[in-house]
Amino acid sequence: MKRILLFLGLSLTLAACSLAPITIDLLPTLQQNGADAGTQTVTAAGDLDLMLPDAGGYGVSGYEVPSLRPNQVKLEYALVLEQDGGLSGGAELRFYLAPAGADLWNASEQVGDPIAVDLGQTSTTLSGSLELSPQQIDTLMSGTLTVGARIVGTANGTATVGYRFDRLVLKVAFF
Repeated sequence: MKRILLFLGLSLTLAACSLAPITIDLLPTLQQNGADAGTQTVTAAGDLDLMLPDAGGYGVSGYEVPSLRPNQVKLEYALVLEQDGGLSGGAELRFYLAPAGADLWNASEQVGDPIAVDLGQTSTTLSGSLELSPQQIDTLMSGTLTVGARIVGTANGTATVGYRFDRLVLKVAFF
């Protein structure tokens, strides 16, 4: 009887370990390809639309694909924005995650809610966590995806805007 209970206990422990949370760190891949930081110039007042790292986003593959479909996946981010002081206005930061080859900037590919950005600050760090939709979890399970961030709003003035991702992680949870 003890052996049966011990076997059941070990089986449950092994099953629980195989469902431990998984962290997929996207930052090293971005850094290897120089896509984790850059600058863009805002040259005219009016509509602002900055796509980070660029209009194509960034393709990601080769990460550990979970063996089971996760219950929840969150995108944890930290993005540093710096500008030379010539800009003011308001904007929103939006993250996107889409299947490879899809229109990354489509509204249906947006992760979570937009984050407010005060363009008048010369340096700011935006950080937090956003939950992926069920469709985006399916994309994660495919093993190949595209990610990007977009700053959209109204700007006054001209400036060079620098950005740097300090954190870009997918936290995969099964419970």
